[in-house]
Amino acid sequence: MLTTTDQQKKCREDVEAVENFSKRYYDIFDTRRHDIDKFYQAQAKLVWNGMEFNGQSAIAKHLVSLPATRHYIYALDFFPMNDLFPNEAKTYQVFVSGGVIYGPPESTSVPKEKRLFSHIFVLTVDVNSSIWVIANECFRFHE
Repeated sequence: MLTTTDQQKKCREDVEAVENFSKRYYDIFDTRRHDIDKFYQAQAKLVWNGMEFNGQSAIAKHLVSLPATRHYIYALDFFPMNDLFPNEAKTYQVFVSGGVIYGPPESTSVPKEKRLFSHIFVLTVDVNSSIWVIANECFRFHE
């Protein structure tokens, strides 16, 4: 059984891991989207504003097809999913809210509007590669 000090240390490590993953994910999404597939499990699922995409390659293909973006994260929270996945100590449901601007940053001819969004994903450690990956997610604009 973990001591209180061990539990606090684990909690700090988890917070750091989730925050670092989220920061890297949106950075790659905005700057090197062709590498976005590395953030997903092979059998991952995405629901993007009601449209469903199944599998790492289908998700990457959809995300790469979107215009250039700049994301702004306003809030990030996460919860362990130990009740649903008792054998997977490193599985979390992550909640992100923020704004995103579409279009190339150098373009001034088209006015850019920041769209608010919610992004919820299940983050876990891949058993084969031991890296953090998204197992499934839901992205939705606030209309």
